[in-house]
Amino acid sequence: MKAFTAAIAATLMTTTAYAVTPVGSEEFNIQPDFDLAALTSENFYDVVVPRAKEEGKLTFFDFTNSFGPLFTDHLLPAFEEEYGIVVNYIRGNNEAAVQQLIAANNSGVAAPADVYFVSSSTTGLLLRENVMANLPLADLLPNADNFNQEIARVSGGVEHGGAYVPFHRNQTSIVYDTRTVSGDDVPTTADALLVWAEANPGKFVVTSPAGGGSGNGFMQSVAYAKVEDDDCRAEFSNFAITEEQAETYVNGPCLTPVWDYYKKLIPVAEVTNGNSDTLNLVANGAGAIGTAWEDMTYDFIGRGLLPPTVRQQIIETGQVGGGDGMFLPVGSGHPAAALLFLDFMSQHDIQLEKLRINGSRSARTDIDPVESFSEEQAARLIPTKEFAERALPSMPAPLTTAMRDYIVANLLRATN
Repeated sequence: MKAFTAAIAATLMTTTAYAVTPVGSEEFNIQPDFDLAALTSENFYDVVVPRAKEEGKLTFFDFTNSFGPLFTDHLLPAFEEEYGIVVNYIRGNNEAAVQQLIAANNSGVAAPADVYFVSSSTTGLLLRENVMANLPLADLLPNADNFNQEIARVSGGVEHGGAYVPFHRNQTSIVYDTRTVSGDDVPTTADALLVWAEANPGKFVVTSPAGGGSGNGFMQSVAYAKVEDDDCRAEFSNFAITEEQAETYVNGPCLTPVWDYYKKLIPVAEVTNGNSDTLNLVANGAGAIGTAWEDMTYDFIGRGLLPPTVRQQIIETGQVGGGDGMFLPVGSGHPAAALLFLDFMSQHDIQLEKLRINGSRSARTDIDPVESFSEEQAARLIPTKEFAERALPSMPAPLTTAMRDYIVANLLRATN
């Protein structure tokens, strides 16, 4: 992966002014009324803006439940005011929208939306079904120039060549209430968390891997911390692993240190069935340390659902995160407006506003909340240096599912 990223960086330094080429093909799979073969990041606005204004509108699909107010109250009005282009905003189920797009493409009809914001878990399917425009947007969009190049080209282990634009980055964390645990005393490693939990029974609140994403993320983070064998760790980034292979792996010796860790942790921790349950126990003082999502914690503190004394950290060996993005579909009826929209959503101020309102991190490398936020706002987030140095990629879904099922069947039930 490092070699891949280095090669990309070298290519960028030498080809920025040149026209883009199709991703994974000799031909573009979309045919707008402007010449893609002559389009560059330098002439992007000269070519795209007038055509986008002629189109005058676009339809934007959003798969989330939590980003609605951000889009309707802030980002979409800002785009409409900037360019005079009307956005038809629709929300719905991620999987249903992707299947609808695939069906439309197979039938030779226009795509239901012009820009899709969907889960990164669908990237492989979108590529296989050839419904994602094969444009290297990471090279083409002027506002993508400050993206982390690996994040801009790889999503969930799938190399898409920059066709899927990173919009939202999420991160699991450890939260702690400084009324009970000072910043100097908070455990900063997986082993130290276990020692603390044993000394303070019931005060470390752990979301079940089956009950919330933060619990699954903590499970993966423990694996990163406890599994040292190189061959065993190789499976953490094997995105070709099958369900059968994952089941064999979790029942083998590689994850024994993880299961031993949980055997000690579960009896002394408070295990909850959801992310909100964990944060609520920290809020009412029943717990002092817990597993969490950074953006959810940021939101809870901002709305007064967690006290302002709560802080977040990433343990020293790292914790997993991920993210979701946007793409231009094959069959878009307003491709110029869609490209302009994708560029607009990638810019610094929009990404900063998203972080300010939703606690949603960015793939941009030039955003530091300490420099732009109030002290109170910045304190609600993971420290910038920790986020930059300790964020880890999530493991393949078949592997994490098998790990989750093993814990539920063999460890959680055994203690009930």
